[in-house]
Formats: sequence, C-alpha cells, structure tokens
Amino acid sequence: MKRRVPIVLSVTALVIAIAGITPVGQAARDAAQVVRFARNADKVDGIHASRTPKANRLLALNASKKFPASVFTSTGLSGLEIVSAVTATDSSTPKSITVTCPAGKRVVGGGARVTGASPGDTGVTEAYPGNPTQWITVARELDPVTGSWTLTAYAFCAAGT
Repeated sequence: MKRRVPIVLSVTALVIAIAGITPVGQAARDAAQVVRFARNADKVDGIHASRTPKANRLLALNASKKFPASVFTSTGLSGLEIVSAVTATDSSTPKSITVTCPAGKRVVGGGARVTGASPGDTGVTEAYPGNPTQWITVARELDPVTGSWTLTAYAFCAAGT
C-alpha cells in the first residue's frame, strides 16, 4: 500500500497537467475569466458605477432612462433676463456687437438677428460668450448689399449659475 501512494499522487498530477490543455481545462480557464469579468461588471473603461451621485463615479439612469432627481442641484437658474444691443443701421461689414449682462448675472446663452438685408445676403458668422458676463456676435455680408442693415445681439442672463 505504501508503494501505491506515490503512484496515485503522480497519476493525479499527470491528469491535472493534461486537463489544463484539454477542453475541460479550457472550460476551467473560461470560468475564471467570467469571475474576473463579474468583479469588473460595474466599471466602464475602469471607472466604477454608482447608484447615488459620488465623485469620480458613473451614475446609472433610472427605469425612465433619466438621471435621478438627486443629481440636479436645487439652486438652478433664477432671474432669467434677455438683454439686447443693436448696431448702427448702415452698409458697413463686418458688424460686431457685445452684450453685457447686468451686475450679479452671467451669460447662459445668446442669439442674434440680422434685419434690413435680403435673406442670404448677410449672415451671423460668430456668436460666443466673450467672458462669463458678455455675449459677442459678428455678422458679415455674404453677397454685396446695396442698402443698410442691422445686427441685433441677445444675451440670456441669469443668476445662480
């Protein structure tokens, strides 16, 4: 009996070694991959997910495919005001104008309108926030305009941003 123990152990080791290169061994390695995947299932590109808002975590959408209400701050925007400015009515090109928000308010958006020229003769070529309190707009003649035209710029200003 004492001579059989080393032989049984050797045969067992041989079977384990051979199983590592057989379909059974491959299945065992695949199962290990599934376990590693399951440990990483809450990550996207290495970033963990979370059910509640947390720093450096992804937040899952709810059943309605929307972020939970807890994501949004309660302060929001307040005191929305549209401020406008108008250039001179003439045939100069380009026309540029800057609209500044009242004290205590910041730009949250803007827009522009060209009047006096035929459609397609002029166009707004730039519209952007110049700084947190100003909206800048530029318009140019795309085709020569024989008459006068005006550029009006609008800044959407609000507190609490």
